[in-house]
Amino acid sequence: MRYALGVDIGGTHTKLGIVDQMGQVTHASKFPTNARGHDPSAFLQSLEANIHQTLTAFGGKIAGMGLSVHGHIDKERRRQIVCNNTPALRGVSLFDFIEHRFGYQPVINNDLTAHALAEYHFGTGNGAARFLCLAIGTGLGAGVIVNGEPLRYIDGTPGDTGRVILDPSGPKDVYGVRGSAEAFCGVAGIARLASEKYGYSVEAHEVIAAAKQGEDEIAVAVMRQIGEYIGQTLAVLSPIFLPERIALTGGTTECGPIMLGACRNRFFELVGAYHDNLSTLAPNYYSPIQINYGAVNGESAVIGAAIEILITPNLSTDL
Repeated sequence: MRYALGVDIGGTHTKLGIVDQMGQVTHASKFPTNARGHDPSAFLQSLEANIHQTLTAFGGKIAGMGLSVHGHIDKERRRQIVCNNTPALRGVSLFDFIEHRFGYQPVINNDLTAHALAEYHFGTGNGAARFLCLAIGTGLGAGVIVNGEPLRYIDGTPGDTGRVILDPSGPKDVYGVRGSAEAFCGVAGIARLASEKYGYSVEAHEVIAAAKQGEDEIAVAVMRQIGEYIGQTLAVLSPIFLPERIALTGGTTECGPIMLGACRNRFFELVGAYHDNLSTLAPNYYSPIQINYGAVNGESAVIGAAIEILITPNLSTDL
């Protein structure tokens, strides 16, 4: 059995753990990221200390280390070049830091790519020729796997998919894009829609929990509408990437089947006939699209960060 350390550096928390070849995580922990200023030293000190603690607690040999980071990364996959939620890390070579402190040359991925890798190898995407994993939470974005390889052609990502326009008259997102998928489907969009329907301010997590219970008609209506927006988002993305399987992941999916059903209905209403035609005309190349919630647990970015080390032996970074 091979093991690797996976690290997921998020805007609020950094998670880490030891990942094995079956996608199981042990010795999991997290700490506040604290990288919103200009000085990265506090975060780097915490990162180093927590990695040491994890490796000491594990006590075994690892094949390497993998990092999941948000935003855009450089083509050498060494540093973040756009990272609004962790500005202190912009331009910092995490690759050099890990190599100098621990003797491993880490594998670094965008977090959406890490989520997609985890879901592809250990979740609903396994075996799909073309797989799209849409993460929905504070923001929204997709990772794409084609023939087992992630698309990274734009700064470690398949493009900033959260910026696709659903309605040009809609609200602006955090980047100032009007009517984007993230503006409608992210937590700010859920809270805004809920506040309109309730008549007072409501947090997104409260709406998601209430919709899951199914007794609050307003919450159910809000999450059904969010599902329709997500279905429209996938309808826009699917002719570009032509996935045969799609997984929805992230905290918003905790609302239960209401959102998924609305998503599927809207998607197939808009582009179902198109994809059916492709699978009929070229059945050896295209399959009818399946849309499901992801099957990997909340540590998917930690798992995805380590996958290239565990799945591909020649990517072992043990020095």
